[in-house]
Amino acid sequence: MGHGKETPRQKMIGMMYLVLTAMLAMNVSKDVLNAFVVVDQGLVQTTENFASKNSSIYSTMDFAFSQNEVKVGPWKEKSDEVQELSNKLFEYINNCKIAIVSVRDPEAIVDGEVDLNEVKVKDDNNTPAQVMIVQLKGDTLQHMMEKYREAMVSIVGEDSAFAPLLEVIKGNLDTHDHPAEKIGDPDHPWVTHNFDHLPLAGVITRLSAMQANVRNVETDMLNYLLQQVDAKDFKVNAIEAIVLPESNHVFKGQEYRAQVFLAGYDSTKFPEVLLTNGEVLPIEQGKGIYTFTSNAIGQRTWGGVLKFDNDGEIIELDFERTYTVAPTNAVISATKMNVFYRGVDNPVSVSASGVPETAIRPRISAGSMQRRSAGNYIVRPGPRETTSKVSVYAEVDGKQSFMGDMLFRVENLPDPIATIGKLVNGKPEIPTGFKKGNGSM
Repeated sequence: MGHGKETPRQKMIGMMYLVLTAMLAMNVSKDVLNAFVVVDQGLVQTTENFASKNSSIYSTMDFAFSQNEVKVGPWKEKSDEVQELSNKLFEYINNCKIAIVSVRDPEAIVDGEVDLNEVKVKDDNNTPAQVMIVQLKGDTLQHMMEKYREAMVSIVGEDSAFAPLLEVIKGNLDTHDHPAEKIGDPDHPWVTHNFDHLPLAGVITRLSAMQANVRNVETDMLNYLLQQVDAKDFKVNAIEAIVLPESNHVFKGQEYRAQVFLAGYDSTKFPEVLLTNGEVLPIEQGKGIYTFTSNAIGQRTWGGVLKFDNDGEIIELDFERTYTVAPTNAVISATKMNVFYRGVDNPVSVSASGVPETAIRPRISAGSMQRRSAGNYIVRPGPRETTSKVSVYAEVDGKQSFMGDMLFRVENLPDPIATIGKLVNGKPEIPTGFKKGNGSM
């Protein structure tokens, strides 16, 4: 009968103990004492059920640990501690039962456990007190239960969110002294209240109830620890594969490197992304979208904090990134001449530093420009323009960026010059160095 909220099973045990006390006061018969055999057998079966359940939880914890030692490790250490302390207290209670029964009915001990049905002196009310009070086994048991209770409470902590669990622990492992029946009389110590002037059948049943309480607390503790493994995990209902390259463009011979990972988000609760300047980023499919156009060349650093709600707990994650703004650098050159001539093909090569050829989009202000091969184009200027400008754009992520331009003169082809022997266009060729009229040098 512990303090605080009790489970139906605890209430049943408490009522059983009250009935036991009342029957003792009435000097009940052996037939009534035999009824405690049924109660004891029920408690033993309950204890075995708890033990089986606990074994399954330990296996689950072991498997979780094998999958993620870093995450599960701290909680597995606590579960190992719970197992060790629970078994130690459980075995000591069993040793107390054996010590009591072995005094007069050692044959009632089967496979290291007491079979109350085989005990012949169920009404013996001297031996339990001799073992538990005179030999101080009851004091040791009380001390062990207190230490066990303190250890379990320490693992859970005094968080109000786990108040129901703490009440169950303290109730099942209660060792407080009981108030006296008469005013002015001293309180009954826990040891005396449980083991003095009580028949052997009642004491054994009471010890079996304590063993059931230990296994019950062990079960509650293991369920608590297993829940904590995932308690701080961020709950997601949508996942996608993310490819994060170090750069979308590489030079020839340069290594391309990218990270491929699984990302998840809660489509019902998007995060909030705040930049260091206080700007709040728009959210698309759980991701903050950052855009910035820089007119200055050099390294730029940006960052902020990402906030999200994880089951009522606001978690903040700081982030910072750096990128470099490089000058636009387009190379445009007429491969044969420095001017464009009307009426003929003018070969031009076009490239841009750091931009793949497939992403280059050249344009011409006057005339036509057709691609002949990678980076090579044919220009035909218009019939009347005196200049023509070739501009280069780079298309990256669906957007076109200006990379540079070059202005070319547009001219007609020079008139043809026919030369036959010493005649140029039908006239004698005048050697260099001769003057007209005197034929002298």
